[in-house]
Amino acid sequence: MDRINKEGARKHYYKGVELLKPGPEQDLEAAISEFSKAIFLVDDQPDYFAKRAHAYMLLKDYKTAVSNFRRSLKLLHTSELGRRTSNLVDAEGLARLRHQEFPDAIFLFSAALDLDPSNIYCYVHRALAQIGQSKLDEALKGLNIYLEREQKPKAKLLIHLLVARINKQLKNPTTAAVHVNSALKIDPVNEEALRLYVQLKGRAGELFAEATAYLLRNQPLKAVDCLKHAIELDPKDTRFLVRRGVIFRQMGQYNEAVADLEGVIELTKGTSTDALRQLAITYNQLGIELYSAREYTQALAVFQLAIKHDKESPSIYINRGDCHREMQEVGLALEDYLHAHKLNEADNEVRIRLSTLYDARGLTYFDRGMLDESYREFSSAIHYLPQVPHYYIHRATTAMELGNFESAVTDFREVVRIDPHNEQAWAKLSSLGDNGPGDRFASDS
Repeated sequence: MDRINKEGARKHYYKGVELLKPGPEQDLEAAISEFSKAIFLVDDQPDYFAKRAHAYMLLKDYKTAVSNFRRSLKLLHTSELGRRTSNLVDAEGLARLRHQEFPDAIFLFSAALDLDPSNIYCYVHRALAQIGQSKLDEALKGLNIYLEREQKPKAKLLIHLLVARINKQLKNPTTAAVHVNSALKIDPVNEEALRLYVQLKGRAGELFAEATAYLLRNQPLKAVDCLKHAIELDPKDTRFLVRRGVIFRQMGQYNEAVADLEGVIELTKGTSTDALRQLAITYNQLGIELYSAREYTQALAVFQLAIKHDKESPSIYINRGDCHREMQEVGLALEDYLHAHKLNEADNEVRIRLSTLYDARGLTYFDRGMLDESYREFSSAIHYLPQVPHYYIHRATTAMELGNFESAVTDFREVVRIDPHNEQAWAKLSSLGDNGPGDRFASDS
């Protein structure tokens, strides 16, 4: 009985094959009937289901056709057979796509993927049909899957550009820019990629202007958001990173500021003077905060980073000198103050620090009985800040100890010239037999 069934099934199968052949004798309905009879007699032959599926495909009964293909593969599944079947369904989908029969095309491409998930080109084909139906979000999902799985860069080029165009249409310029940049990495002279790049770069410039407007309205968070999108659109424009780095610094977000500014330095291979200067300012500001918190060791390390990026800023040397001074490293503090003064002799802040430091050193030497050294230090204090009376008093006192009374008188006279009401200086002059320059109370008249 089994042999009879098999022979009968084969007869029906071959009759169906003849009816399926293209030409005037083709009869798809009759072919399907013959294949169905064969399957009724023997239901474990994959070719029977595959041929019936092909007949249904020609009749455009795609759901039934796919169902038969699945039955066929279930009976005999190999990767090669799965790919061939998937390609067959995909080819029919492309035919429907060319005729703009988008729903049928989408169904067929999805079925082709189900029959062979490794057939990743079906994602692209289905996306094209979905675009035809204006289902852009669904199309993007499939295209992104394709880009993830495709290993050949050149094969990805056109898809990156397609995804960029769709995102641009959906007003997602930042995502569009990512794909344009990916396309340019594959082909730096691709005309479409360059055209899209110029368009998106223009939008980046608009965002930069918007960020500036937000800053003028004291809305730094909105400015940062604009710059974020501008950077995504045009990551090579260092203006955006520098501006955002400055805003981060002003907001006290030093790590983010440093990351942006160092990114510019890397992009420009260290040639961006603006980024170097802003990075030095950022480190300097962070150092000041650490100094204020009495974290002197950390502050010192940060000031050294600031100097590394800007060796011409007096204020950074002053700040590092202050750290050294608080850490009782007076010699190093003095070196920094002197260097700052060399960079800007008109800076009153460094003159005050130098004079204060020299005066303190003079007092230390005086207490130790090192009078010559003390006299020299007080002279240095006067050199940097000659309008401070007590520096002259200290030097005059030292001069008296050295027996240099003439010098002492000169210094005390300078004290009362600067401060006519300085009783200590008048008393010293009187004890030295000097009445000072003119009438002591002349200034009161």
